[in-house]
Amino acid sequence: MKRFFQIVLAFSLVGCQIEDENSPTSEEAFIKYFGELTSYEASDIEIVYDATGTIAEGLIVLGTQLSENGDKDFFVLRTDLDGNLIGSNSFGVSDTLDFDGDGNPDDWTGDDIPDRFRGEESAGQIQYIADFGDGSSGFAFVGSSSITINALGISDWQFMTFGLLNEDLTIRTIAGDSLISVGEATDDATPVLLDYIGNDIIQLSSGNFLVAGARQVAQPGNLVDFNKYFLSFTRNGDLLLEIDVGRDGSDDVAVRAFEKENGNLVFIGHNNAQSQRGENLGFTGTNVSYLETDRNGTEVNALSYGIDDSRDASDLTRYDDFVSDVVQTPVGFSVVGTSETSGNEQFAFLMNLASNGQYLHSSAHHFSVYNEGDEAKESLGLGITQALDNNLILLGQYTSFNANGLSRGGEGMFVKYSQGATPIVGAESFFGLADGNDRVVDAVTLPDGKIAAVANVDFGGGVQLMSIIKLSADGSLDD
Repeated sequence: MKRFFQIVLAFSLVGCQIEDENSPTSEEAFIKYFGELTSYEASDIEIVYDATGTIAEGLIVLGTQLSENGDKDFFVLRTDLDGNLIGSNSFGVSDTLDFDGDGNPDDWTGDDIPDRFRGEESAGQIQYIADFGDGSSGFAFVGSSSITINALGISDWQFMTFGLLNEDLTIRTIAGDSLISVGEATDDATPVLLDYIGNDIIQLSSGNFLVAGARQVAQPGNLVDFNKYFLSFTRNGDLLLEIDVGRDGSDDVAVRAFEKENGNLVFIGHNNAQSQRGENLGFTGTNVSYLETDRNGTEVNALSYGIDDSRDASDLTRYDDFVSDVVQTPVGFSVVGTSETSGNEQFAFLMNLASNGQYLHSSAHHFSVYNEGDEAKESLGLGITQALDNNLILLGQYTSFNANGLSRGGEGMFVKYSQGATPIVGAESFFGLADGNDRVVDAVTLPDGKIAAVANVDFGGGVQLMSIIKLSADGSLDD
């Protein structure tokens, strides 16, 4: 039984800006922290444009805020291009919903999370919308909401959640309500709760919206796996299209969605299909997946590729490649993610695909300038942006950092690659504080060629703040 919930929100305006005395000051570098003395986690940063949709005016960040009652709420933050706070808002699923149908509100807790399938880092998305069709502009966002109802034995049941925001970050009504979430349970005597994951939302050339992610499907024996899932709806919330694509016994996840000039739709993520390149010694593993459909969701092309190209029988290392982010380029698509080896190592990777999905180049980030001897430094690939020189900038984390006289936990990663997927000498840097586990999760390229990145910075003691960092094109901190 699928459930399309129209969620009532409880929201309040929050947000302040503080700086840490142990990090570079605002006089030394463009680093600004946002939040209060609790935990915030950013997932996406995008450019805000003027009424024409062409001139950059500011930045918008989507993430979560840990609320007073201990659960997470969606959090949005808006600044000008200099990082000055314009406004912020947090909102979450109401605690008055009746899930068991007895006419009384259920006692439950929930987290609103811009989540993704892998879970290393959130990956919900927010997009600037130049025109909602009535002359007004604002934002569209997608993530997930996870609920726990102890009385019903429900734990972390996850729903795809999406909504629209006005320019002032207040909720814009859809279909007579505030937010829409999609979830499902089987109709068996002992229902299986099926998770829905919200990863991306875009506005199509028709003015309608497309949401992409994954949904669990039930298999015999109470087993479940994920299918790519996408739906299209009008500005008023009317459902136009709902499709899932996947194979039994295989996890298939859409991370990012795109519309081509001919109206075809492209979904890039990861699945367990065998790579067309034949690597991983014949093992299926997890690979980058490319799915193209026509505008009605009929498949046009489906391809899968892995990172490791070794066919040497003496090399028993296998790789599972999980996609985090994708950017569209003049030649096709550039994909960033994390490759996990059968030896439990993790390395950020970059893969370039042509516009028709054909494989072009790929590289795992084994050759960091911060490597220690012959040991490659492990890393996570979390975000990507294309620089004005058409080279590619990968954002992420060094999972353990012992270099440059420092010994720390996770440090934010910034590394620049050529269009041929080779690292550019002199364009790699790190960012973080001594206290905790820091990650650079996403970035955008500004009209002046500088990079505005968003990071999650751990101050210790349960305090994690969002940080907007401005960098030069070579990865050095901008002043």
